[in-house]
Amino acid sequence: MAGPVSTSFRLALLVCFAISFVSGNANEISVEEFLEMKNYLKFINRPGEKTIETEEGDIFDCVDINKQPAFDHPALRNQTVHMEPASIPEWVNAEPSEYITMKTGPADRGCPMGTVPIKRVQMEDLLKAGSVSNLMNKYGRSGYSPDRLKVTQHKYAVESMSGLAGGVYKGTQVTINLWKPQVKSTEIFSLAQLWVTNGPSNTINTIEAGWNVYPGLYGGDSSTHLFIYWTADGYHGTGCYNLQCPGFVQVSSTITPGMSLRTISTYGGNQVDMTLLAFWDEGTTSWWLGYYGTNGGNVNWVGYWPGRLFKTLVKTANRIDWGGEVVGDSTRTFPQMGSGHFPSEGYRKAAYMKKIMYVDPNLVLRDIPTNVRKSETCPSGYKLQDMGTGSSDFRRYFFYGGPGGRCTTTSEEGRTTTCMEEENE
Repeated sequence: MAGPVSTSFRLALLVCFAISFVSGNANEISVEEFLEMKNYLKFINRPGEKTIETEEGDIFDCVDINKQPAFDHPALRNQTVHMEPASIPEWVNAEPSEYITMKTGPADRGCPMGTVPIKRVQMEDLLKAGSVSNLMNKYGRSGYSPDRLKVTQHKYAVESMSGLAGGVYKGTQVTINLWKPQVKSTEIFSLAQLWVTNGPSNTINTIEAGWNVYPGLYGGDSSTHLFIYWTADGYHGTGCYNLQCPGFVQVSSTITPGMSLRTISTYGGNQVDMTLLAFWDEGTTSWWLGYYGTNGGNVNWVGYWPGRLFKTLVKTANRIDWGGEVVGDSTRTFPQMGSGHFPSEGYRKAAYMKKIMYVDPNLVLRDIPTNVRKSETCPSGYKLQDMGTGSSDFRRYFFYGGPGGRCTTTSEEGRTTTCMEEENE
């Protein structure tokens, strides 16, 4: 008769499973790392009153709003939940709207009152990321070995506002065109977002929100997702995507970071947008995130980043950015950005951001000036075309994006190089 299976033998079996699951990552997953993953899952996943499983296979737990992971942050313990900003500017309409839900059937309208939907982190997510730290770090979450990470880089097509109109900003609002760019297995992510930042680059404080296609973050799912990110130390040790660490306080029972955005634009056809608002509310001393769905309507308050999380991003920002970002492997290719087509193709074919506005120190929403800075770090793969001021439906807007690929650049001296020769940004 066989004796009991030892704990060490069971762990060995689990680690063997992990190694076989993450091809090419065998040297990274040790017994200690696997135990760290298991402990992290116990910590971050909270019991819910209800479970929602989406068509994409995502699982959301309806967690007591007062027991969500945010309040395990040392700076946020014993804090009162705010359900909306204390002082809502007159240009914000805070009534419920028509928005994309996570519903799996006609009768499913989100989480019960007093609970919030939080995407369950699964072992598959961690194994694909390679470690808990990879899951947390914005640029390390590739599932590749450290040697491979040395040749991965990120590229931008963005507009930036810094030092203009007084240089002090309380937030931004922007309408972002929704697409599903192709991200190959050798590439990492493609996204479109807003950044609200303050501080020097090596210790920058930032809040970020938009949509991304990031298979390594979502357990292999290549759908388009709503996402947020934050850091208070230049992406080194604080912050995370979505709700994967304590920090962002979720208040909406229907809209949550990490959810799939099912309805996207079609090339040459119907265009689908979402509008995001991020602004500082003095009454709650927090940066609030508002979401307007694809059908327009009024704002839904997703939640907030408490000011206690930050060192320099408190009360005001000194820079705002809007645009696309990709991360790929410079020894191979970089993914598509936006629609995967260049701005020159125009409306219904190229991705755009429109109604790009900033919030001034008096909480007045204003169009961005015409002299914002444009940045194209890989012009052979991605471009940005500022269109100035358009119709009332577009106001200040730009087209951006492109097919990616090998990503060559041309220096001021006219020498063509590949991204591998460039310094990591």
